[in-house]
Amino acid sequence: MDLYGLIHARFIISSRGLHIMREKYLNGVFGACPRVLCDRQLVLPVGMSEDLSISRVKVYCPKCEEVYVPRIKFVDIDGAYFGCSFPHIFLQVRKINFKLMKITLLLNKEAIEDY
Repeated sequence: MDLYGLIHARFIISSRGLHIMREKYLNGVFGACPRVLCDRQLVLPVGMSEDLSISRVKVYCPKCEEVYVPRIKFVDIDGAYFGCSFPHIFLQVRKINFKLMKITLLLNKEAIEDY
């Protein structure tokens, strides 16, 4: 099981893995931030260590930038199965994809106006 978890940590930062995790994130699989001021912001799983059996998985809120203990659903999962850097890589790639989408829409809009 430990080998599978470490492979999972590498897979989720691949292109295909990030796409799958994006779908899970948008569906709210990992839950929402417990902080009232975050207005139910979706959270991402994060490990506190890359080493096995050091700590359990936590959840990271991109809005308040805090780490919380997840609900009972994810309590038994080792944090190393997600790694320390997953939320940050996920958010960077998501930001880049959003900027590319915005540029594409602007270019398409200009092309339509020029036509």
